[in-house]
Amino acid sequence: MYESVENCTLTLTSKNFPMTRSHNAPLVLGMLFSAAGAVANAQAYNYPALQTPRIVEREYNFAAASASKAGTSLVFQWREGIQSGWQGGLDAGIAAPRGAGDTRLILGGALAYQATRSTSDFPFDVALTAGAGISTGGGYTVLRVPFGAAIGHTFDLEDNFRLTPYVHPRLSVDRCSTCRGGGSESKLNVDVDLGLDFVATPQVSLRLAALLGGSDYVGGTSSVGFSVAWTPKGLRK
Repeated sequence: MYESVENCTLTLTSKNFPMTRSHNAPLVLGMLFSAAGAVANAQAYNYPALQTPRIVEREYNFAAASASKAGTSLVFQWREGIQSGWQGGLDAGIAAPRGAGDTRLILGGALAYQATRSTSDFPFDVALTAGAGISTGGGYTVLRVPFGAAIGHTFDLEDNFRLTPYVHPRLSVDRCSTCRGGGSESKLNVDVDLGLDFVATPQVSLRLAALLGGSDYVGGTSSVGFSVAWTPKGLRK
């Protein structure tokens, strides 16, 4: 019994996303709970979404994750800015469940919206996320439709390094085919990512995140993931 989880992560400068004034903060907070489902953020197996609170123009993210029951997953994430404030993405990978489980194929699609950028009055970047992803193999398929928000703050360090701690809570509507006695079943699950994004160079970011929760169809196990994200030279991270 296994699931699907995945995400997008992006990063743009305030030049492209105007700072949100303090009087807009209540509106942004309301959007987190009432409008998050309007955008998409792929999720295809039991691994952290690796979604930062800022979106990027383009990014290729190479990720690996480990979970006790879901085993090891290897995922490639492609994120692309599609218009001001919006980013789309595709996820693809494989997972090797622990024990005698068959290798599973992971596929997902994603969108993210930059709801706000940090200011002195509201010191958080917020990206609304949602999406759809599947994992399939071993005679059954799991569909996940998550939606939530990535929230964090970026600290500028010496030598142009940047560090962004973030949290990414989301709800996920999960449906499993032929999971319970040959029939289909749906559930609502809660996932929370706790992550760190470290910008080492203008082209390279290192990410570490823990997923708390996970789908019941994959044992509800938490997981830890690490990724290297590369942005082509000349584009903004």
